[in-house]
Amino acid sequence: MSTEVKHPGTILLERFLQPLGITPSRLAKSIGVPTRQVSALIAGRRRVTPDTAARLALFFDVPPLWWLVHQARYDATHLAPVEALRDVVSPYEELSDVLVTPHGVTRLAPVEAVAAVTATAAYSEEFLARLRAQAKWVEDSPRTVLETTFADGTVALVGK
Repeated sequence: MSTEVKHPGTILLERFLQPLGITPSRLAKSIGVPTRQVSALIAGRRRVTPDTAARLALFFDVPPLWWLVHQARYDATHLAPVEALRDVVSPYEELSDVLVTPHGVTRLAPVEAVAAVTATAAYSEEFLARLRAQAKWVEDSPRTVLETTFADGTVALVGK
């Protein structure tokens, strides 16, 4: 089931203005912007900027981030197709040497350093759980992550 991601101006109109009986001109006057700005937002011809989000937040008592998240979600669904950008964007050449997560990147140890780790090295279950969660997060990426448990109980997470 696919759900349509609505423009924040549509959300503003359908969830706030119409139920409360507020006209675009009244909202514009109350938040200190021209009526054409509110009308353009409602029509989907204008984005919710941080300034607009702050004004709407103060007027409706909804956090500014709420408005900005709706804008970001809308923008993300209307991106240029990634395939069309492959001829323009050159991937970072050393990406195979890092673990990419929503929190940033962590440089991975060189293969020589990994080989030097003895079989007696132990990691906590919490650490392994974090690694598994990171591996799951990147499962939609072109990377490959395998988890193997050896006969002696040793667990290995291997990524490419």
